[in-house]
Amino acid sequence: MMMASGRDSNAFNLLDEPWITVLTGDGQERDVSILEVFEQAPALSVIGGEVSTQAFAITRLLVAFLHRALDGPADQPAWAALWEQPALPMERVHAYADRVRDRFDLFDAWAPFFQVAGLRTAKDEVSALEKIVADVPNGEPLFTTRSAASLVRITAAEAARWLVHVQAFDPSGIKSGAVGDRHVKNGKGYPIGPGWSGQIGGVLAQGADIRETLLLNLIARDAQTYVRVGGAADVPPWERDPDGAAWAEERPVAGAIQCYTWQTRRVRLQGSRDGVTGVVLANGDRMAPQNRQNVEPHTAWRYSEPQSKKAGHPVYMPRRHDPSRSVWRGLAALLPSISPRGSTGGDPARLLAPGVLQWLSELIEEGHLPDTFVVRLRVHGMEYGAQNATCAEILDDLLPLPAVLLRQDRPAAGRTADGAVTDANSAASCVWRLAENLAQAAGAPPQSGAGAAAQERLYAALEQPYRTWLAGLRPGCDLVEARSGWQRTVRAACWPIRDELVAGAPTAAWTGRPVNQRLVNVPLAEVWFNNALRGVLPLAYIDAKTPVEVAG
Repeated sequence: MMMASGRDSNAFNLLDEPWITVLTGDGQERDVSILEVFEQAPALSVIGGEVSTQAFAITRLLVAFLHRALDGPADQPAWAALWEQPALPMERVHAYADRVRDRFDLFDAWAPFFQVAGLRTAKDEVSALEKIVADVPNGEPLFTTRSAASLVRITAAEAARWLVHVQAFDPSGIKSGAVGDRHVKNGKGYPIGPGWSGQIGGVLAQGADIRETLLLNLIARDAQTYVRVGGAADVPPWERDPDGAAWAEERPVAGAIQCYTWQTRRVRLQGSRDGVTGVVLANGDRMAPQNRQNVEPHTAWRYSEPQSKKAGHPVYMPRRHDPSRSVWRGLAALLPSISPRGSTGGDPARLLAPGVLQWLSELIEEGHLPDTFVVRLRVHGMEYGAQNATCAEILDDLLPLPAVLLRQDRPAAGRTADGAVTDANSAASCVWRLAENLAQAAGAPPQSGAGAAAQERLYAALEQPYRTWLAGLRPGCDLVEARSGWQRTVRAACWPIRDELVAGAPTAAWTGRPVNQRLVNVPLAEVWFNNALRGVLPLAYIDAKTPVEVAG
């Protein structure tokens, strides 16, 4: 039975106090409380914050809250009933909020939200706020215009946002050694890895407003074959006894709700509702990433052959985002139509789509969402520095996906979209080889970097065209013509790069030199490129009235 904390002048209850940054339908930014988010969800467009990863962490917190408030949904029909309503069921939300209200006070003396009451080090050290403010990691400005003075004190609302973020994305590295933590050595908490959300490639389904976003990510309990969510043990930290300084090396993970609210750190904010000035930040519950695909639905998964051989059974790892690559270039891993969760009956699948997109695929197949619906994939990720000890880069991307691309029972559209990525990659390889051949013809060593630069120019040129083309893959469209049109787009993007590379080749490259026992010069390199491009983009050349210059 939970103890009542009592009300005092220092209370800052996140259910009632505005702290979550949102954008309204007309683009205005403001802060709202947890209950206000749910009440006003149809009129709010997205959740924001100081950095995009805050939005990911806070959205998952809200989804966990809604799961518990609704005790579900139990199945697809129950979900469809929620989707058809213009607003969230606030009577049930308020009833649940009343039951857990005492656990949402940021400065409660017994159970402060997402913190440990009385957490301290042997010397009572308190760290500066840069320990939790991710856009100023370890005092080095990264994505911010904030001044050093602004880190002396932050508002309770901002502290709450960073508190949720630090539990999800805090980098690894040495932490404060908390009294009561048996793992502490020499007064230090040694690295246990980044926060759980920092170990995955975050993928949220985003709707037209926050109500849609919450519901699209609200997976039913009967989706047990690929995501465990709900159940007696799958509860958030505000429904169990408060944590102490001690933490578990491998606490069992019962389901998705626990992943959404995993307590990777033990934290105590120093301050009050009038402002927060410091933090005690220690290690919390460690979660290893291997084979969490049945409890973590907001990331794609990849089969790890080395780990599988070592373990003697299939091992899957979260497929983290590469900040140097746009999300569309890894589309195959996201689509259930390409990387389904179902058993293939043979070798382990190389990729598994995010559970949340498998869930949406089933909703589309059963008619609860139309094929014409557009799912906006919001991709979040944190890139860490050396030894995962600092925040290096934050990834935020948005990719609108026509729902038909997700359908596992009708995979043709998804395969066409994936094939188009292959077209881009194949053409990029041709461009890479052209640039390298020209560089070597002029005397440069292999792998000079010329190819990589040319390749990135092509990907940049295809960035917006691919997104536009993808949006056109609607039900009933001619997929063969769509693929042909895309290959023509890729070919057209290659030509200016080819022409500039050839025009910029130095005089020595026209004469050329032997490379691997064959002559390489500008005319030969251009002929090889044109032939190679025709080979990888055959549909672009069908019925062409005038052949592109290709050697006979």
